Amino acid sequence: RDRLRSRGLGDVYKRQGTERGSFYDRAFSGEEQQAILDTSVTNDDNLYYDTPGGNATNDKIYLLSEAEVYAGKSASAYGFSDSEETIDEGRRAQSSDYAKAMGCYTEMAEEAYEGNCLWWLRTPGVLSSYAGNVDYDGYADMDGMDVDAVNVAVRPVLRLDLSSDVWGRAGTVCSDGTVLDESQAIYVLSLIHIS
Repeated sequence: RDRLRSRGLGDVYKRQGTERGSFYDRAFSGEEQQAILDTSVTNDDNLYYDTPGGNATNDKIYLLSEAEVYAGKSASAYGFSDSEETIDEGRRAQSSDYAKAMGCYTEMAEEAYEGNCLWWLRTPGVLSSYAGNVDYDGYADMDGMDVDAVNVAVRPVLRLDLSSDVWGRAGTVCSDGTVLDESQAIYVLSLIHIS
């Protein structure tokens, strides 16, 4: 989470011997940062293991939760199946070339899922040192993986002030060729890997 956060990271990275800063500081100009809204983020406990999720936070950049990916009304709102057991095509993701270069796992063995990656959720896993993740096939794995795993991608979430003139539409054509009408145009943040 620290690598996504925007506040107070300069000292953390200086202590670690690097001054590269956070994703937020590296990815967005000051003007773009002004257009990213604070979001009140609830960090619920793991639904199966009751692993504590922690206090609510206010973040500009965050990760989706277990509830937002499969266990609630918000899962459907994000375009996902509301069942963990479903191998959901909507939860499948392919990483960018940058993410691959940074060590992101890319499935190559199963042809149906070739090129897909694993990605983190903010919900804790079976242990407090684990975080839930979505597997390359679209299965939500709430046992999770050790948070020190370096081969898992992130799919950052942010809310934009759409009245800002800093942002433009990503387009109205989906990757499968579907053309959306102008009111359905979406804003896109590429899948990345933060090492």
